[in-house]
Amino acid sequence: MNRKWKRRYIQLFITLILTFLISYWIADIIKNSVKAPRPCVGLAGCPSDYSFPSRHALIAFALTTAFMLETKNKVLSSLFAVTSIVIGALRVVTFVHTPTDVIAGAFIGIAIGFVVQRFYLFLRFYYSER
Repeated sequence: MNRKWKRRYIQLFITLILTFLISYWIADIIKNSVKAPRPCVGLAGCPSDYSFPSRHALIAFALTTAFMLETKNKVLSSLFAVTSIVIGALRVVTFVHTPTDVIAGAFIGIAIGFVVQRFYLFLRFYYSER
């Protein structure tokens, strides 16, 4: 593997790790601020934390957005997108979230993925010029 590709993989890895950590943190802040009960309250196996927004959907869509913007690989980007949609749908089907929770998580995740990737791109450009 030549040096250029190795550097691109490292940049992709850093972008995805930052996106995951920031998404998880923001989802946790929103969940604890809104405190919406889950639709499965009282059922066996229902998680004990709050419902809004869907952390799974938020992180999945944030990672998908960052990946799409970072790589431009249409095949893998499509696979990421389909996986994110399936994750969101399964959260609704299993009564762990309402559709609103998942849709809000998706929109917030897309915004976070976009902002994190663009900010990291700006930092890379800024420090490469020095």
